Amino acid sequence: MKFTLLEVVTAIGILALSLAGLLQLLTSSQERISKNVDLWHHTHMMMQAAEYALLREGEEELAVPQEIFDYPDYFCQITYEELDEELLPEELSNQQGQLPLKGVKVVIQRNSDQKEVASIIVDRFSYEENNP
Repeated sequence: MKFTLLEVVTAIGILALSLAGLLQLLTSSQERISKNVDLWHHTHMMMQAAEYALLREGEEELAVPQEIFDYPDYFCQITYEELDEELLPEELSNQQGQLPLKGVKVVIQRNSDQKEVASIIVDRFSYEENNP
């Protein structure tokens, strides 16, 4: 069985188009995987810094120690801020003996370009105001 030149060229063209589609799919998959790995890494750093901030007493700006936040390419900044009491549901606000809430803001920045890669504000009780 012999094939004509037109049939061979057509088959090679179809094969080339299918391989190009497959390679494009693989490339886009690899890019999405890389973005998800970065997102997981930033989220993991954020969780470590937030846990450290929530366990600390006091409400001054914090620097996370190197043994807790061991990421030399990133910088973590933790600050405390007042929360808007109006955001609480009515049945939870202005109760007798209720501890006030403070916002713990955690910001992760990349050192190379000073770009903020992740941030979060976590509510926590302010025990300092009720200590006698």
